[in-house]
Amino acid sequence: MVGALLLAAGSGTRMQGEVEDKLLHPIGHSNAFMLSCDAFFQAPKIDSLVIVHKDKSQLAKLKKYINIVLSNLCDIKDYDLHFVVGGAQRQDSVLAGIQAFPEYISHVLVHDCARPFIRSHTISQIVNEITKDRAVAIARPLRDTLRVCTEAHKQPLSPSKTRTIDRANHWLMETPQGAPIKWLRQGLEKARREEFTITDDMAAIELLGHPVGMLEPDYPNPKITTPEDFSYAEFLLKS
Repeated sequence: MVGALLLAAGSGTRMQGEVEDKLLHPIGHSNAFMLSCDAFFQAPKIDSLVIVHKDKSQLAKLKKYINIVLSNLCDIKDYDLHFVVGGAQRQDSVLAGIQAFPEYISHVLVHDCARPFIRSHTISQIVNEITKDRAVAIARPLRDTLRVCTEAHKQPLSPSKTRTIDRANHWLMETPQGAPIKWLRQGLEKARREEFTITDDMAAIELLGHPVGMLEPDYPNPKITTPEDFSYAEFLLKS
């Protein structure tokens, strides 16, 4: 059976204090957390959800918004919900969330709620793949030219030596990302033992030597990172 881990405990430092909680900041009639929950609640193949939160104050708000989402669904089923406090780093939060799943969960998706435009049919597509004992992530092939400065400590406007990186086979990672739950658990535990920093869940899978598949959606799935991103989010919601 498949579980979904929804991450809502991020610090949002790049909001520079302009937004108290980017996941709960209004996007039209909704917010990023509600939109993410709605997509996963409507995905028929999700059997259990774990929501990683910051603290008791945020948890109370998250539960309120969950009740609003559930009240608007036509097909109400018995959702198996669990809540856990996040850790110091993202990988700590993911590991804490994975450990909170019931024993019957064999595969799991990890999703950053700061990507509120994921759709239920895409979630189902990933579920179909990971239940074949595969690791799969939402991602997009790099289409822009990528350059690297080969001289350290240079200001961007200061002329310096650069090198063009071949963009073939380079992917921009998004979420959700999924795999057998034992792979994620083992990879994250290995990263903790070896003091290896992980910002992407597939990095934990790669530590174990497992290959990773990429699924490119045919619609935008942006991450809300800065205050300016809310204007684009409003546009996407309206369209």
